[in-house]
Amino acid sequence: MALVVLAPRRRPRRPGSPRIEPLRRSWLAAFWQARTSVRAGVSLDDFLRFRLAGHLAALPVPQARLPVAVSVDDGQLVVRPAEPARASEPPPSDPIDRTDPWLAPLVAVEGPAVREEAAELELALSVLDGEASAARKRREELSRRVAADVAAGIVAAPPSVEATPEQMGRPVIRSAAPQAALLAVIAATLVACAWQVALPLLRAAGIDPAALRAALERRPADAAFAAAFAIGIAAALFAFADAALAAGARLFHGDDDPRRRRYLSAGGGIAAALLLLVAAALAALPQGAGGTPRWAFVLLLLALPIGAALLLRVARVAAERRAADAAAVLAWDRERARALADRALRLEELEWAAAEEDEVEARREGARRRLQELHARAIEAARIAEEEARHERAQLSRVAQSLISALELDRLEFLRQASARGAVELITPRRRKPAPDARPVFDGATPVETGRLAT
Repeated sequence: MALVVLAPRRRPRRPGSPRIEPLRRSWLAAFWQARTSVRAGVSLDDFLRFRLAGHLAALPVPQARLPVAVSVDDGQLVVRPAEPARASEPPPSDPIDRTDPWLAPLVAVEGPAVREEAAELELALSVLDGEASAARKRREELSRRVAADVAAGIVAAPPSVEATPEQMGRPVIRSAAPQAALLAVIAATLVACAWQVALPLLRAAGIDPAALRAALERRPADAAFAAAFAIGIAAALFAFADAALAAGARLFHGDDDPRRRRYLSAGGGIAAALLLLVAAALAALPQGAGGTPRWAFVLLLLALPIGAALLLRVARVAAERRAADAAAVLAWDRERARALADRALRLEELEWAAAEEDEVEARREGARRRLQELHARAIEAARIAEEEARHERAQLSRVAQSLISALELDRLEFLRQASARGAVELITPRRRKPAPDARPVFDGATPVETGRLAT
């Protein structure tokens, strides 16, 4: 789940609150109004009520916001603590507003967008917690599976020591030098056989082998044809000898099919007979003075092809063994490559799981960090709101103090004016019983900041 990009983060600012000026009452105005009221015969109780109404009308804030309730009772000022509901009435709450208490100060400062941001962050954090738990379980399961497969030998273990493939069990391929040497000997044998065949052929064509260079210059075609014929006969002798030896070898190893055995016997006999006939035919050619006896020439013509055929069979066996070694090496390499590829695939899958877990953890850490920033901003907003409330209470306390001071100034001035004129009936209390729950103006229990009053 991708984290929603919300509004840019901002620090809560202290709202600018206007200064509440206290009530200012001059002595001259109190003197003049008290003098006028005494001359008009207004009682102290009515005068104080009149002045209280005037002062309340002149206050910069409603009376309900003051920390005290001031009233006049029989010429005395009665100060009572204001009721909490009257002191600060909270705004009506929204029934569908489910703002957390810790977020309320920040919502009051920055608006309802903060509440939506916090809700989205909490939802994203809960989703990311589930994704992180699933990714962690998946990575642990893959780790356990890889470890179990390595222990069981299904997956190749990491190489702990430096070793050659042969030291790790790779088959060794036999050297090709023996086979190459055998092929070289076979080629030399064939060349020697062809030369022995070419000697009687050259003599039969009237070419002296001792003067072969001069004969090549005079009769190049005859010499070339004789050489080609000799090479062909030598190849035929080699083929007949190889065929006879192959048939004999297969008969020696045994064949279950009688018909096939008869065919092999007939083929081997025919090849041997042809080999003997060709050798005898070559021996019948003129050998020249001092040449090799006929029986010796026949034996040489039989020995050279048969020996070459035997060497060829040995070379074929060596080639088959080397091919088998190469096949074993190829199988070992493929198995090793398959094991390493399987291990690489498992490790890559494990790396993907770890990368996915790291990504989810990073996203969850980012959401948690954003939520912590919101919490810090909410704490700062609550501190600023508390500071504002304390500042407002101090200002309202000074306003209440100035109101009481102004009333005391009016009362004292009225008493002075009435006493000076002898109007004792204006200041005489109408009843002596104290008002219920009444407190003296400065009894020390009223939550008004101390300061110098008008008296």
